[in-house]
Amino acid sequence: MTRTPTHVLISSMKDEGPFVLEWVAHHLVLGFDRICVASNDCRDGTDRLLHALAVEGFIAHVPNVLKEGDIPQHTGYDRIRRREGIDAADWLMMLDADEFLNVHVGGNRVGDLTGWAEADIDVIALSAMTFTDAPEVNWRAGPVCPMFTTRLPLRHKANAAIKSLTRNPSRFKGIHNHHMVGWRGPGLVQVMRGDGVRFELPVDVPIWKRLRNLPHDLISHRLAQYNHYAIKTWDSFQLRRARGRGAVAVTDAETQRHTDAYFAERSTGEAQDNSISRYAPQVGALMAEMLAHPKIAMRQAEAEAAYGTLVSPYRR
Repeated sequence: MTRTPTHVLISSMKDEGPFVLEWVAHHLVLGFDRICVASNDCRDGTDRLLHALAVEGFIAHVPNVLKEGDIPQHTGYDRIRRREGIDAADWLMMLDADEFLNVHVGGNRVGDLTGWAEADIDVIALSAMTFTDAPEVNWRAGPVCPMFTTRLPLRHKANAAIKSLTRNPSRFKGIHNHHMVGWRGPGLVQVMRGDGVRFELPVDVPIWKRLRNLPHDLISHRLAQYNHYAIKTWDSFQLRRARGRGAVAVTDAETQRHTDAYFAERSTGEAQDNSISRYAPQVGALMAEMLAHPKIAMRQAEAEAAYGTLVSPYRR
C-alpha cells in the first residue's frame, strides 16, 4: 500500500491577528497535515489567538522570544524545527500570513501539486500572483481572499518572487523565507517550476540566486501559484511598514522594503483572478468551526479590535 506523503507548513508572524484564522483554515483545507507558527513581539494579540488555536489542535504555536541581532523569521523557523520535528515531513513549505497557496491541478490540494513532481525532484518553486489594494481603501474585518481579486499583470516583477516546497527537508541545513539553504544531500538540487519545467542548481551558485526570484519571462502559474496580498489597504500597509521586516535583524533606511514606491507599484493592476474562491465554502465552514470554540472567538474579536486601533492613525 502506498503511503500518503505528509505536508507541513510553517510561518513566523507578528501583528497579523485579523488574518490568522482565514490563513490557517485555508491551508488546512488545502491538505497540510500540520501547520506550525512562531510569533514574536505581538501588539494585537496574534500570539494569544495562535495559542488558542493550538490548544484546540488546529496548529502548533511556538513563542519566538528574540534577542538583539536575531532575524525574527530565521529564529522562528529554527525554533519550530527544533521543537516540532518538521524534518520528518515529506514536504515542507514556508509562507507568510499574506500568502495563500492556490493549486490549479487535480483536486486543487497540496498533494495534487506535489504529486506532479517526479521522484527525484527536491524543490517545487512557485511564482507569486500579487494582488492590489482595489477596491478597498481602509482595513475592515473580514476574509482577505474574497476582498481582493484584482491582480497585477502576470509577468510583473512582483510575481517573480518564489516560494517553495521542499522534499525531505532534513537534507538542508537551514530554513529561509523563500527556500531552504545549505544542501547536504547527494548530487545537485533538482527543481520543478510552477509550469512543470525542471532544472538543477549548479554547485557554484548560491541557492538564493536561483530560488529567490525567477526571470520575468519564466514566471508561470500553470500548476499552482501563491496568492500574495502584499499591500491590502493603505492603513494596513503603513502598519506593516512600522512593524518592520521579519527577514532582517533591524529594519532601517537601508533595509526597508515597504516604501511608498513599493505600494504604488503593487496598486496598478486591473485584471481579475477569483480562482482561489473554489476553496471558499470549505474555508468558511472551517472558520465557523474554529469560532465555535469560545476562547478562539474571544481572541479573534480582541485581535480585530486591537488591530483596528493600531491602524487608525494611518486611515485615509
